[in-house]
Amino acid sequence: MDISCIFAALLFFVGNLLRLIYLGNEFNRGFNWYKYTQLDPESIQSEWEFRISNKPNLMAAGFINSTAWFVFTFPLLQLVYVLNQQRGPGTSRSVWLHVGIVVLVLGGCFTEWIANFMYFGSIIACELMIRKFNLTNWIDENEDDSIGLRSLEVAYFAIRGMKFWVDAFEWIALFFIMVFVHVAVNRYRSRDPEAFGALWNVLGLFIGFVALLDFITEVLRTTNFRLFSQIAFCYSTTNRLILLPAWLIILGLHLPKALAKLEKGDSADQEEGVFLSTIQEQEEQDPVVL
Repeated sequence: MDISCIFAALLFFVGNLLRLIYLGNEFNRGFNWYKYTQLDPESIQSEWEFRISNKPNLMAAGFINSTAWFVFTFPLLQLVYVLNQQRGPGTSRSVWLHVGIVVLVLGGCFTEWIANFMYFGSIIACELMIRKFNLTNWIDENEDDSIGLRSLEVAYFAIRGMKFWVDAFEWIALFFIMVFVHVAVNRYRSRDPEAFGALWNVLGLFIGFVALLDFITEVLRTTNFRLFSQIAFCYSTTNRLILLPAWLIILGLHLPKALAKLEKGDSADQEEGVFLSTIQEQEEQDPVVL
């Protein structure tokens, strides 16, 4: 059993569970989109009360998901290493698949970390301004114009849009990773069908297509937040909490066996090379006279 697969599965489960809890609270908070677009001060104030009260949940989910992507890179890089060691006709055509997996996994990991830390910093700074700064009367000290509060919300909305697209990239990257892994494993199984299971490989492809639906829903939430949040909540819960961790756990069962078989093959090749070199040395020392 590969420990990195188990750890990544646990982190994805916990992080996505916290994220879904936050989304559920966000969905049921009694949000009025029209008042929000009019930058109504009471609506903005209630939004910040919700964000501050749910900040620990949001930051914990972001940190755990970022750590999950970091740990996720280790079993995927080992898998690419195993797949890249296969020899035979047509194996050179799989190099682009292996490179694509590595680039997407590392890109998703670093993007998730950088975006989350920037988002955490913006939340903390905005909370400080809400609590300590004067955001209510900028023009006249005796008049509550709330220009500062509205300006802060406009800036925060733009920052959240950046984080929103990073989350969307996370799922489109997972889609391509799973598709590339499916194709690469299929080519590997054509020569060694016992290393990785066919059902596990199909499960990975299914997870990839559900991740694609998650990406589409993330984008469509900008047009109708309530409708597409309900649609995404149903199938993304299954994908994030059950299917992806299950795929990682099964990978954790297969990966050590594939690595052990690879090491055994390398040892056999080394022994064969030593044996052939010994024979060659003996022939050079005792040449056969015809």
